[in-house]
Amino acid sequence: SIGAIRAMDVKKIIIIFAILLMIGGGTISVLKWLQIGPFSNKVEEEKITQVEPPIDIKMDKLSIPIFAEDRVAATILIELKVQVLGVENQQALIKQLPRLTDAFFKELYVFVPQLIRRKTKLTTSILTTRMQKAAKKVLSPGLLHKIVILKVTDK
Repeated sequence: SIGAIRAMDVKKIIIIFAILLMIGGGTISVLKWLQIGPFSNKVEEEKITQVEPPIDIKMDKLSIPIFAEDRVAATILIELKVQVLGVENQQALIKQLPRLTDAFFKELYVFVPQLIRRKTKLTTSILTTRMQKAAKKVLSPGLLHKIVILKVTDK
């Protein structure tokens, strides 16, 4: 009688285990079919778009004069390049390059002297942030990937 009970318990455990396996397999199949959770295609699409290397577009040097009274006390020269993702964005940005250069110049023409008067150190991160602000005003969203400042010199 004890052996019969144990045999019944083993059969029940095997049946319950089989049912749980079927439910788990069914759940995974539904997730794959609906492309939900770890089976989502969005993750794969993001990886594909990020694999494409950025395209560099070298810009002309920006020359920002710093005035003291009625004369030019110094000139800040900024060498930079911008990066875009994709050939379409490259072509669109090349067409907008004069507007972008003008926006950079206008932004920095006012900002750099103020920064120097406050005796704040002129860093590439500060310049990049201001240039990104200017770029947002003249370019469509998503066109510009990154601004890279290559060199800043003071004459």
